Amino acid sequence: MRKLFGRLALAALLGVPLTGLLPLTASADSLSVNFENPPYTTGSINGQDGWTSTGSVGSGCAVYDHKVATNTYGYATFGKQSLRISDAITSGCFGDQTFAKPLVNAVGETTATAGTFSVGARQNHFETQFDIASTMPTQQVGMHVSVSPDRGDGSRMSYLRFEDGLTGINVFFDDVQGTANPANFVETQVATGLSRTVPHKIKLTMDVIDGPSNDVVKVYIDGGLVHTGTSWENYYRYDSEAAAEQSPRIVKTVLFRSSGTAHPANAGKGFLFDNFSQMSGPILVGPPTNKDQCKNGGWKTFNNPVFKNQGECIRFVENHHDKDDKDKHNHGDNNNHDHGQDHNHNKNHNNKHD
Repeated sequence: MRKLFGRLALAALLGVPLTGLLPLTASADSLSVNFENPPYTTGSINGQDGWTSTGSVGSGCAVYDHKVATNTYGYATFGKQSLRISDAITSGCFGDQTFAKPLVNAVGETTATAGTFSVGARQNHFETQFDIASTMPTQQVGMHVSVSPDRGDGSRMSYLRFEDGLTGINVFFDDVQGTANPANFVETQVATGLSRTVPHKIKLTMDVIDGPSNDVVKVYIDGGLVHTGTSWENYYRYDSEAAAEQSPRIVKTVLFRSSGTAHPANAGKGFLFDNFSQMSGPILVGPPTNKDQCKNGGWKTFNNPVFKNQGECIRFVENHHDKDDKDKHNHGDNNNHDHGQDHNHNKNHNNKHD
């Protein structure tokens, strides 16, 4: 169910305490999906609750193995159903693959183009979060899938790829660095050998800022920041391949894509996705880390969390950072006492980067 951010929605997604929180903004937008019934039923997710996956029902370039599946894998946090994706069948296409239910309020710079999609109240901060797990405790040779913030037609603004490697699940992040033509896609491996027997929480945030070479994308795995990079804005700005629409794109949804080499032996298996969420809103400022930041009107600058007045801001610091500093000091005293494949760089944006 779609909901505007209020106290509970904001706290749950951002992981901050409710103390001092006010609604972030009336135009912030979020949704969360756990693939349970209702409204989701097993089989293709195409047409369910705003999701599209036309290829999976035979109306695209290939009949992809993308389905809502019964959770028989023992992951308690996944409920009874999850989205299952394998690379048994792949293609170089985009628009027929799996797209999440779109946000009403898109994220994009002032000049970001929407194509045929609605924008709503334009925002400059995007987040998506989901859990991923393997359907198998052993390696599925070649298994891979990419996940990208997207406009809704394959116009990706960032990119993660998950591969089943020899020692576990490997994660790759790709961004576009510099202003070269053709674009300079840079790939970074951000995780190696994640366990196949437990779910892993993935979070990607994106701040889009007017002008080139300044978007900020952060990737978190299991609660920890593993990489900070940038978006694909400069591919769209400078690569002649994008000449027909030479501008960054808005983001409204997340694309789950099976491309590159197919591995038919992975049919009916692959990776599971669950506890999916995405949101748009203003770029987050805060929380404050010392009391001086709250003074002389400084409390008004924070939206993560939002404060009613200076006193509330100061109390937040006292309850969080002052306590943390004290705990670290005490801990230190005690220590002293005790111890003295999917990478063809998107030719046609679509072939340069599968």
